[in-house]
Order: sequence, then C-alpha cells, then structure tokens
Amino acid sequence: MQSTGEQLKDRIAGWLAGAGFIVVSFQGPLPSNAEWGLLVSTPPPLQVKLRVMGLRGGAVTLGIGVNISEHHRKLIEGLSIEERVRLTASMLEKLLMLCPYCRVALQGSLGSPVGIIAEIYIDGAEATKQRIVDDAARLVNIFLLINSILWKRFPATSPERSGTATPSSFM
Repeated sequence: MQSTGEQLKDRIAGWLAGAGFIVVSFQGPLPSNAEWGLLVSTPPPLQVKLRVMGLRGGAVTLGIGVNISEHHRKLIEGLSIEERVRLTASMLEKLLMLCPYCRVALQGSLGSPVGIIAEIYIDGAEATKQRIVDDAARLVNIFLLINSILWKRFPATSPERSGTATPSSFM
C-alpha cells in the first residue's frame, strides 16, 4: 500500500499530465525536508521546466528558476547602474503582481541579475487539482513575464529577431 505522500505525488502527477504537462519523477537527491519530487515541463518547443516537491508534513511546493541568458546579462551590464537596478526591480515588481504569494529569490544582485527563482507553497489540505494546475500555469507565466520584459527592453534579442535558441528555465 502506498504512503499518503506517494498517493499525493501520483495524484498531482496525473493532474498535471492531464493538463498537458510532461511529468517525470525526480531522480536526484532531494532537499532534506522533501519526501518526493516531480520534474514538470511544458511540451516543446518552449519547454518551461518546473519542479514540484512534496514536503514532510504533507505540504507541496511548485517552483521555477528563470535564467537570464549570458547575452542578456551582457546587455544589462552595458546599462548604467541606475537603469540596471530599475530593470531588475521592474521584473521583481511585475513578478510579485502576477504571483503575490510566491516566495521569490534573486540570484546575483539588483545591478547584476543572473536568475530569478519563484516558489509557491501549498498546504496539503489546499492541494486540489485546480490549485495545482493553476499555480503551475502561473509559474509558466512568470517565465514568459521575465523574458517578455527582457525582450521589450532589448527587442533585437527576441527569438524571432535574433535567431537564437529559446530562453531557458531551470529546476
């Protein structure tokens, strides 16, 4: 018989797969407070990657990391420090407007961002199909938001204009 954590993992995997996400079990070492993990991504061509972790005690986290490409980092470094801080602050402000209950971490600094991590904590009792699927979609939207802000600021870097690979997420 499966544990309650494994049952929740299987339910969440089914809900996300049913919503069109690609779902596989996390095979690496888990954080010390996690019982299980799932790697979740959108179908090609964009393939935004998310991570779902089942925590001890029954809570669930959904997370995304958005890399700022080396090319964008170089362009950002070409701005004055005031413009760099304003751009990073704008990304964080808009991210928090999209997801006010997200836990957010900036990798790098306000003047030299490298990536942004957003995580949603869901108490086990609130882990419904609708909540999980909506929050997974919200994290995909965060990926699109960060990239659209960069493409708006640096239009020549959009995938269509630059002919470069699609942007990436990690987790």
